Amino acid sequence: MRLWLKTLISNRFFQVSAGILITMVIGGLVIQVLETGEITEGDTPFWWAIVTMTTVGYGDYSPSSPQGRLFAIIIMFIGISLVSLLTASISSIFVVQNIREGKGLEKLNLKNHIILCGWNPSAIRVLESIYDRIIQTKENEVVLVNDLDEKEIAQIKNKFPKMTVYFVAGDFTHEEILQKANVLKSNTVVILPNIAAGENELHDEKTVFATLTIKNLDSSLRVIAYIHDRENLTHIKRANADEVVVVDDMSTDLLASHVIDPGVPQIANQLMNSGSSYHFKRKQIPDEFVGKTFDTLFNHFRSKDGSILIGLYAEDENLGIGEILSTDTSALDEFIERKLKEGGVPLHDQSKIHVSVNPKKNYVLQDGEHAIIIP
Repeated sequence: MRLWLKTLISNRFFQVSAGILITMVIGGLVIQVLETGEITEGDTPFWWAIVTMTTVGYGDYSPSSPQGRLFAIIIMFIGISLVSLLTASISSIFVVQNIREGKGLEKLNLKNHIILCGWNPSAIRVLESIYDRIIQTKENEVVLVNDLDEKEIAQIKNKFPKMTVYFVAGDFTHEEILQKANVLKSNTVVILPNIAAGENELHDEKTVFATLTIKNLDSSLRVIAYIHDRENLTHIKRANADEVVVVDDMSTDLLASHVIDPGVPQIANQLMNSGSSYHFKRKQIPDEFVGKTFDTLFNHFRSKDGSILIGLYAEDENLGIGEILSTDTSALDEFIERKLKEGGVPLHDQSKIHVSVNPKKNYVLQDGEHAIIIP
């Protein structure tokens, strides 16, 4: 209680506001003594004091005696000084807040936003893909959590004018930094290998640790993790990431396709490029098609706007075996893993999103499935 009171008393805004209130009260009491008539009746003296202090000058009441007018001049000068200080205090609050926001030091009050943790040369492409999709919705807020400087952040904001970009400075593996980004109210958290600061050896480890931190705060938060080394896939799955992208795998597959299947990588790039007219899109399956065949839904999209239905996906909300095992590699865990692998049961490489590409025409659509189309 004493600390709270001490903090309040030391606050400049409180001090100036208290000064104005005290001056108004004293001014009203003194004018009652120095003057006679309407100006001394009821709450009029205090009304006159505040009007005089703010130099509004309505002229409805004014002192008539020499001593009253002299006191009014004193009140005017005191009032001008205090009101100026009050205006400066209010302005400084907003200026300081803007500076802190620019430096990424303020706690954000957002919800349903996307958080992009880490930074590397491919982050701009990730933002471009996000940008082309979310500018069509009202939820177009993205929070960057990294160690970039103010100039670099300003350039990013200018590059995406229709997307509201916020910035939180700091290490995204720290809980307090994630709390500043209001991670608990976020829609999705994307974790990129943070190689901007020369952390090539530890970027995947930081991704795993950040995933663990986020899932410890709220296990239902959606986390998409990018890793460089496939050997770390087991660890990131153990950290309970919802989706994992192995960057080296994607680049290697595309490189191989250039050699073996010329033309395929170009089409793949066009389908994945959010700026293309023919990029993959997710669509909600209308309720009336649940229980009907894939072929029926295919014809529906084709006849409606010419879109091509290429597959279905569904999110699995059930816990996998890998999520039940502890996060340390104990002898018991290793024994369970070995036996499951011997039995052909996949443990770590399964995604929580199940995709079915071009299923049979008579495949019956299930509740909770979504459509993947090419517009």
